[in-house]
Amino acid sequence: MGLSVLVSPLEVLLDLSPESGFYPFPAPLKVAYGGGLGFREPILYANFVATLDGVVAIDGLEHVGHIVSGGSDGDRFMMGLLRACADTVLIGAGTLRASPDSAWTAEAACPEAGSDYARLRADLGRAPQPRLAVVTASGRLDLAHPGLADGALILTSEAGRRRLPGRLPGRFDVVVLGEERVEVTRLRAALLGEEKGVVLSEAGPTLMGQMLERGLVDELFLTVSPLIAGEPAGSRRPGFAAGARLLPQRRTAAGLISVRRQDQHLFLRYHLGSGADAGLAGLPPA
Repeated sequence: MGLSVLVSPLEVLLDLSPESGFYPFPAPLKVAYGGGLGFREPILYANFVATLDGVVAIDGLEHVGHIVSGGSDGDRFMMGLLRACADTVLIGAGTLRASPDSAWTAEAACPEAGSDYARLRADLGRAPQPRLAVVTASGRLDLAHPGLADGALILTSEAGRRRLPGRLPGRFDVVVLGEERVEVTRLRAALLGEEKGVVLSEAGPTLMGQMLERGLVDELFLTVSPLIAGEPAGSRRPGFAAGARLLPQRRTAAGLISVRRQDQHLFLRYHLGSGADAGLAGLPPA
């Protein structure tokens, strides 16, 4: 069965994105998304699914995104679409460990749309699969993880580099971004060129919080699930900006670009840049 049978189209409630920047979507993707999508490059955008009470991660559980989304077809489709648009998918070592059998490819998220994702990538001049970039300060990675079968860009510290095997397989590249820890401020330059490049962050909430504090993320795609997670005493169930120090000292506001719906799930797109663009959506400068 194809995409149109298994994934009902997203209903467009609001869309302020400029049509001039739309990517050349195959018809099934355009129908399923409810219109066009594109990015002004270079760009780093993040994708999260959160419960109604804002939880994106639950300690000790694997594949939390599937649990939080309730297995939403729309969320799987969006995850695949955002991967299909990207040159690189960025994750942290914690995300790698919490997803022991995952691959960060478009068709892994939504196999029904695999051929359409592949056509989109070909039309965009992308490689068949986005490159995986893994952030690890410690250098402690399971290089046999199936998600690393095609290699990865390892972003680490000098201390972490010394813990990696002395002779890595040729499919891996290592970039050192600090001595004892990864200097998060250097991530963007390591991932994006000055004129072009599309990076999707599927990093966890701690790395996302660090990137938000430093203004490294341009856009956020947020699926809001109707499920309510709660927070049992002693548990850790963070939002997507874990550890970030923002309010009340620093007011960081996002500009709403689009709202889509499928059943009880909402699919939100926000601009996280500064001033003028956020103001277009009626919000104060970030």
